Amino acid sequence: MTRPASDHVPLDPVDAAWLCMDSAHNPMVITTVLAFDGPLADDALRGTLERFLEEPRFRQRVVRDRRTLAGLAWQDDPRFAYEHHVRRVRLAPPGDDAALRAFVSEQISTPLARDRPLFRVAVVDGVRACGVGGTGTPEGSALVVQVHHAVGDGVALVRRLLDVSGAAAASRPPEVGLARPPRPRTLRGWLGTAVARGTTLARLLLLWPDAHTPLRGALGARKVAAFSRPFSLAAIKAAAHRSGGHVNDLLGAAVAGALHAYLPAPRGVRALVPVFLRGGRERAHNQFGLVYLPLPVGEPDRAARLRAVEAEMDAVKAAPDATVAFMVLGALGLASPTLERLGIRLFTRKASMLVTNVPGPATAVRVAGREVKSLVVWAPTSGSIGLGWSLLTYAGDLRLGVAADARRVPDPSALVAAFERELDLLCGAAGGGS
Repeated sequence: MTRPASDHVPLDPVDAAWLCMDSAHNPMVITTVLAFDGPLADDALRGTLERFLEEPRFRQRVVRDRRTLAGLAWQDDPRFAYEHHVRRVRLAPPGDDAALRAFVSEQISTPLARDRPLFRVAVVDGVRACGVGGTGTPEGSALVVQVHHAVGDGVALVRRLLDVSGAAAASRPPEVGLARPPRPRTLRGWLGTAVARGTTLARLLLLWPDAHTPLRGALGARKVAAFSRPFSLAAIKAAAHRSGGHVNDLLGAAVAGALHAYLPAPRGVRALVPVFLRGGRERAHNQFGLVYLPLPVGEPDRAARLRAVEAEMDAVKAAPDATVAFMVLGALGLASPTLERLGIRLFTRKASMLVTNVPGPATAVRVAGREVKSLVVWAPTSGSIGLGWSLLTYAGDLRLGVAADARRVPDPSALVAAFERELDLLCGAAGGGS
């Protein structure tokens, strides 16, 4: 194979898979809102963002390159300009949470330009969002940062935020995910691993499509966003400990309970859950596999829902599904666009939603000279999935961001309200009865 040009950096197959997942009804873009209780000065903001852009991928576009394994490469954008990616706007009056939700909904419905580096930033003034902006002052502000998943996953982007903010070591979130299995050292070990992974892949391929509910069906281009109030992470951890489970068990049970209240005829559905894989290459930008998590939405008893989620989470952790899914993503990144679309359709029709939990900075950080009062994130879905639940911890709080296709969930604020009620009950009763 001929070596690519010196300014062409081959896309990793997994990153290429995320790039090629883009569709008119599901842009693969991670959206994050950082809220402040005052305006951001242009000079300080530009200095911070330019440090953020020192990561090469933020100054590179994706080009075709047949000499690379995936047929795609990162190339320095010869027309790169800060102004092409950063704009300043004022939120529509009265600048409350509803106005901010409408602005974010508009942003997540708009794909990124593919002929430029794959990110954009909106500096939003006039934010009076008591739910997100902290104080509710008329001159609060927010940064709406959007980055394509091919550039990096949530864990990688949190690391970049911490690097740019100059955060202390205490801000580093705890290590998450599952350790990658060690490479076999014997032929027998290789054969055993191959058989186990082949069996897992066959099981995933033969899994039936998910149950038919209003969450599944034709998707459109318009997306709608909502976010929750903050929850104390310490209180969630204490409730999970009292129930004998983990934080993710409690959050999964809260999602299941919210859907039980929301759906007209609740029944069990599957969620796609990203599982971070530790022990990969240090500079890799997407290091996770997607696994199926059955949610006991049809179970009427709250305690039974929590126990069922705990059991399913334990099964996910014990199985090689995440590693196999990561390998499948890499294979799809090397496939033709037609074959990749078929593969994505095959795998995403087996689930009704995405549920992800990303650990953010453990203590408050400063950006452009101001303390970030809150962080909310919305992860993209893919294929035929039209609903995403994105949980992010920051400075001792946890927030939920829900993004939905307007055809499937016209008002995700109703889901957020149901989640808030359910998590309150779980934290108060540690999994008590319904």
